[in-house]
Amino acid sequence: MPSFNENHRDQTSVPALIPAETSFAVRTLLAIAERRPGIDAMRCRLALLHSETATLLHRSLRRSLEQHRLTDLQFSILVILFSTEPEPLSASVLAEHAGVARASITEVLDRLESTDWVTRTRDKSDRRVIYVRITAAGQDAVDAAINSYLRAAEGAASLVQPGDQRTLCAGYFQLLRGLGRSSEALHRGSPGSTQETHLP
Repeated sequence: MPSFNENHRDQTSVPALIPAETSFAVRTLLAIAERRPGIDAMRCRLALLHSETATLLHRSLRRSLEQHRLTDLQFSILVILFSTEPEPLSASVLAEHAGVARASITEVLDRLESTDWVTRTRDKSDRRVIYVRITAAGQDAVDAAINSYLRAAEGAASLVQPGDQRTLCAGYFQLLRGLGRSSEALHRGSPGSTQETHLP
């Protein structure tokens, strides 16, 4: 088993393609990948740098929401409602679009309703169904937050040259497709699944 000192020496020899902003742990992993048989170091570099970038980007985008006193989930819900206005959404559909469990948004909706940014009404024919709609004040609030969020996203990509932007986006699309297929394969191969694990 390699010692910590050996890993440390590996870390210091990572190629210059790795930016200085990369964490020590990721730099170490990338250096090990360069030397470990059977590991595609370039693919590891792509995935780990993407993960590192996503972490830093998410932190920056979250800061842009803090000035509007919004959490990630509150912002997502307001954006979804903003896009469907004037049509309301049921709470269950809203949770599905936000990618969370129905129970997870109850407290969030309580908070947004207390600030008069959303309203909730029960379906007259089925009292179990609750419809959510964004208010005029909510539209103004999320519009300002969207502007800050997009400015932060724009600033994060400011060093990517125009000629590289399409190439980088194409690479991200391929990475997302690969992650989607890997997720499906893991699901099919999980205990209780009767489907075969097969990727086209």
